[in-house]
Amino acid sequence: MRLTGVGAAPGFAVGPMWRHVQRGPQATSVAIGIVDPDAIAAVAAAQLEEIGAQLRESGRAEEAGIFDAQAMMATDPMLTDGWRRRLDAGEDPLAALDAATEAAAAMLASLGDEVLAARAADVRDVGSRLRRIITGEDLDLPAEPSIVVADDLPPSTAAEIPPGLLLGIALEAGSKTAHAAILARGLGIPCVVGLAGLLAAVDQALAAADTTAPGDAPPLEMAVDGAAGLVFTRPTADELAGMGERHAAAILAAEIARGFRDRPAATKDGHRVRLVANIGKPADVPRALEARAEGVGLFRTEFLFMGRQSPPTEDEQVAAYREVFEAFGPDRPVVVRLADIGGDKGIPYLHLPHEENPFLGVRAIRLAYRDRSLLLTQIRAVSRAAALAHVEPHVMAPMIATLADVDLLNEMIRDAQASLAADGTPATPHIVTGIMVEVPSAAILTRELAPRVDFFSIGTNDLTQYLLAADRTNPELTGLQDALHPAVVRAIRMVTGAAGAAGKPVAVCGELAGDPAGALVLVGLGVDELSADAGSLDALRFHLAGVTYVQLQRLAARALQARDAEEVRALANDLVDWRPSVATPGPRAG
Repeated sequence: MRLTGVGAAPGFAVGPMWRHVQRGPQATSVAIGIVDPDAIAAVAAAQLEEIGAQLRESGRAEEAGIFDAQAMMATDPMLTDGWRRRLDAGEDPLAALDAATEAAAAMLASLGDEVLAARAADVRDVGSRLRRIITGEDLDLPAEPSIVVADDLPPSTAAEIPPGLLLGIALEAGSKTAHAAILARGLGIPCVVGLAGLLAAVDQALAAADTTAPGDAPPLEMAVDGAAGLVFTRPTADELAGMGERHAAAILAAEIARGFRDRPAATKDGHRVRLVANIGKPADVPRALEARAEGVGLFRTEFLFMGRQSPPTEDEQVAAYREVFEAFGPDRPVVVRLADIGGDKGIPYLHLPHEENPFLGVRAIRLAYRDRSLLLTQIRAVSRAAALAHVEPHVMAPMIATLADVDLLNEMIRDAQASLAADGTPATPHIVTGIMVEVPSAAILTRELAPRVDFFSIGTNDLTQYLLAADRTNPELTGLQDALHPAVVRAIRMVTGAAGAAGKPVAVCGELAGDPAGALVLVGLGVDELSADAGSLDALRFHLAGVTYVQLQRLAARALQARDAEEVRALANDLVDWRPSVATPGPRAG
C-alpha cells in the first residue's frame, strides 16, 4: 500500500517495521510520601543534559539544543508547581504528574504558531521521562534495524534508539518542525510525517500477515521515501526501483544547487529576488549564515516568552536580539516578529481567560488592547539591541486585521522610542515597521494599510487556513491546506498589487516560500523576498536561475485563473526541473 504524507527528512530506507506505542497515563499508584517533584525533575534534567552533551560531542549542536530545552522544561515551575499543587491536594503522584504534564502540553498545542505548538510533544516527552524515573520502567526500543512507525515519536525516544537500529521514521502526526524530524535530518535518515491512515494501514498489513501460513510470509517490510513524502507497506520491486532513482536524483540536485550558493538569487534574465531565513532562536543563526541567507525575514521571538511564570526582562531580550543583529550585521536586515502569544490561560503572566478558539482569540497585537506593557518592553529591547549592534532593525506585528491594529503598532513604536529618549538610554534612531498579512482582512485592506507601514510579509500558512476555514493541524483537511489554492494566490496578488503601487516591498515568510514550485508562483505574483528555512535556500536559487521573469509572470497569470491547488501546482511543476542543463548561473556576488 502507498501512503502520501509530508517529506520531513530526505533519503530512502527499506526495512522491517517497528511500531512505537506511546504509553499514556496509567493506573499505577505510588505512595505520596516518596515523590519529591523537584528531586525527580533534577534527575530528569541531568539525564537530558547528558543526551545533549553526547549529541554536541558528535557535532550535532542543533539536535543538542532540543535536549537542553527539555532539561529546562523538566525543572520549569509551570510543570513542577502544577504537579506539587495536585500532590498537596491529595492526588496520586502519577495521576498528578500526568495532569500537570497535559495542562502544560495543551497550552502549547493550542497556540497558532506551528513551531511552538509542536513543542507540546516535548512537554509530554518530559512527563513520560519523569514517570519512568518514578516507576523504574525501561524505554521501549527496537531490537533490530527498523523503520519506526508511530502516531508521533517523542524526541528522546528517537535520540536514544541506537543509530544503527533506526533506518527511517514514518509518523501519522507530526510536522517538518517536529523534533523527531530535526533528529532524522541530523542522522541523515528519511522521515515522513502527516501520514493520514498510517497506523490503520499497518494494522491491516499485520493482520493479513497473521493469517498467512507460518513460513510463507516474510516480516512486514516498509519503504520510506523522505524526499517525495511517500511510505510503502510491502513495497514492490518497481516501487523500490522508483525510490532509488528519486533518491539518486535528489542527491545530484542538492550538489548542483549548492553550486549556486555564492550567487545572488535571480532569474535567468536578471530579475533579483532576496532570499532570507526564518529562525526561531539565536542558535539557528549559523545554519542560516552557512546557507548564505541575505538576512532574516522572520525571527520568531516566542522562545523568550514561553515556559515561564513571568515575562522576560528587557535586558534578557536585548541580549538575544543583539546576538542575532551582530551576526548578520548592518547589510543583512533582521526582521523581528513581535511575540505571537496569547489566546489561552496557560501562559500565567498574561492572565487571560480560557478561549474555545485561541487561533481567533486575544493574541499577538490584540494583547496590547488590554495591556501595552509586554509589547512596549519588547520594542524597547529591539531598539536598544539595534543601537548596540549598529544596525537598523525591522519589526513586524502578526495578527493584524484592521487599520486600528496598525495605528496601535505605530503608536507603541513611537511611545517606546520616546520612553528610551526620556530615560537617556541609547536606542536606534529609526525602526523599519511592517506587518504580517495572515488575516484575510489585511489582504483586502492592503491599499489602506500601505501608507502606514514600510513593508508587508505574508504568512501563507495562516492565510490559507483562515481563507479556506481549514485547520492546518487537521490531517483530514490536507486537501484544503495547500497555499497554492487559487483563493490564496488571488489574495497574495491583491497584496502585491496594492503594495507595489505604494512602493512598499512584499515578502512571504510562510512555508510556501521554501517550496520551489510555490516560490516560482510567488515571484511571478510580484513578491520581492522569500523567507524560508535555511535548508531550502540552495534549491530556491537553483530553480530561480533556470527560468525567466516573463515565464514566472505567465505562470502567475495562469495560476490566478486556475480551478484548484492541484492545477496551480501542476503548472508550477512544469517549470521545476532538477536537470542541471536548465539553469544558467547568473553573475557571482561581488
